[in-house]
Amino acid sequence: MDSVVISGLDKELSEDEVLDELRKVTERRFLDFFLVRGASVECPPCDAFEEALLREISHFMPKRNPQSNCVRVQVFEPESKDAFIRALITFDGRLHLEAARALEQLEGKTLPGCLTWQKIKCQQLFHTSLSCPVSVYSVIKEQLHSLISAPKKDFSSNLFIRLDLAEELGFYFGEVERASFCAECRLDRNDNGSYRVRISANATKTVADTRRPIEELMRGKTINHADLTPSILQHLFSREGINLKKSLQQETKTYIIFDRHNLNVRIFGSSENIAIAEQKLIRSLLAFHESKQLEIHLRGGVLPPDLMKRVVKKFGPDLRGLKEMVPEAEFTLNSRRQVISMQGDKEWKQKVEEIVYEIAQKSDGTAERVDSEYACPICLCEVEESYRLEGCGHTFCRSCLVEQCDSAMKNLDSFPICCARGGCTTPILLADLRCLLSGEKLEELFRASLGAYVASSGGTYRFCPSPDCPSIYRVADPETGGEPFFCGACFAETCTKCHLEHHPFLSCEKYIEFKEDPDVSLKEWCQGKENVKTCPVCGYTIEKVDGCNHVECKCGKHVCWVCLDYYSTAEDCYGHMRAIHMSII
Repeated sequence: MDSVVISGLDKELSEDEVLDELRKVTERRFLDFFLVRGASVECPPCDAFEEALLREISHFMPKRNPQSNCVRVQVFEPESKDAFIRALITFDGRLHLEAARALEQLEGKTLPGCLTWQKIKCQQLFHTSLSCPVSVYSVIKEQLHSLISAPKKDFSSNLFIRLDLAEELGFYFGEVERASFCAECRLDRNDNGSYRVRISANATKTVADTRRPIEELMRGKTINHADLTPSILQHLFSREGINLKKSLQQETKTYIIFDRHNLNVRIFGSSENIAIAEQKLIRSLLAFHESKQLEIHLRGGVLPPDLMKRVVKKFGPDLRGLKEMVPEAEFTLNSRRQVISMQGDKEWKQKVEEIVYEIAQKSDGTAERVDSEYACPICLCEVEESYRLEGCGHTFCRSCLVEQCDSAMKNLDSFPICCARGGCTTPILLADLRCLLSGEKLEELFRASLGAYVASSGGTYRFCPSPDCPSIYRVADPETGGEPFFCGACFAETCTKCHLEHHPFLSCEKYIEFKEDPDVSLKEWCQGKENVKTCPVCGYTIEKVDGCNHVECKCGKHVCWVCLDYYSTAEDCYGHMRAIHMSII
């Protein structure tokens, strides 16, 4: 009751021409529209289609590769109301050029056993994916689902083969929505808890446009502030820095990553929360660094090893004598770190440094280390809570060994960690590290050790590009093609030559060019094609396969294909073609 059937039409008319005429005579919305070409015809079985398609494709496949290994064809049984038969053709990713040539030849072709008007219609799909750690997903969940759940068309295969099933022309109509470029997004949860967004579309520009906002959301915001020097960012390694980061994350509902490999900070979350977290983090780091500037270190560099003992001997364990010399400031001695912390103005720090330097200069530089069994080789004080190393048997303060490990985590040049006793270079064993450090600290030390190994490899190894992912891969020889690295931790797929996302259908040079200009492949595809033009209004690429010279662009303008004049209505466009070009064909 809610359909209209019209018969007796010329069977050479295209769907677009019929639909254009219908729109001239009614303003009602079309719910559905399709042509029925008379009595149905019997189609060959699916396996016959598969064999015929394989024969057509085999002409374009390399002779050295067995056909079964480089291409696979699957034809699906049509449903009762289907006007076409679907087939999915899967090519080996390394054969993207051969696949493109094969599909180009299949377009508009009639397979053996089919009628002349049962022509193949190809639709290629392009795929990409993005990985998201579970910690990042927890703070961008709402925005990510909003982007993914935006209205999109569905795709069910890589290649559609349309075979009309009737001979005499008629049509039904209701509402039709024209879809020339569309995309599908799917969110999957990986085995390790992370998430992966998969994007499929029938044009590279659509893939790029769909991927761009999702990629920006998953990438977070990198803090670029002139005052945040590497020395200030290093504070995030400290216990105070870690606590600061955790409190900010909880307060602003964001997630903060300090990329220790590239020495930058990224913040994930909503744009409003990111802005708040960024301001607070910069302000807190600068204030923390300012407080650290009022510290006088008593070891390291050219300082004598027993400087702290001499300072304590001269001023007392509570530094009372130093307070009498500089009454304007307050002092605290951290014997474990061998640091004097000071509260007061910066100019008083310089005065204290001069006093300490004077004490250091009084030594002739030949001060002997206290080397008895009762002295710790690190702090040069009497051993407290002693710990004896398994490898060499030397005894240290337990806290000094822990401090040595903490220092190694911040300085990649400290690996491998060895006994600090003079003349002994025995590596500290794993059994010692397990006794000295908590599980969390030990894991952090392992990561720092791995980072030191990668940094010292001279570019032979690199970290997985996913934020804070611990996996590494071997860099490909620049003279050869890069094999993909499939990360088992975050499931990212990386090219080992250019270090971008795995790109099985493109060379590294082409993919880098595509990243810089997502439309480059579309521009190359358009070259030399007379049936491809650009909309004069919105610049969108239009491919005209058949039908009359009236084209309706997605921007709503009606374009004359011959001269690219454009109009607001189809009637005006047809009037122009009849008056100027004397024909609509």
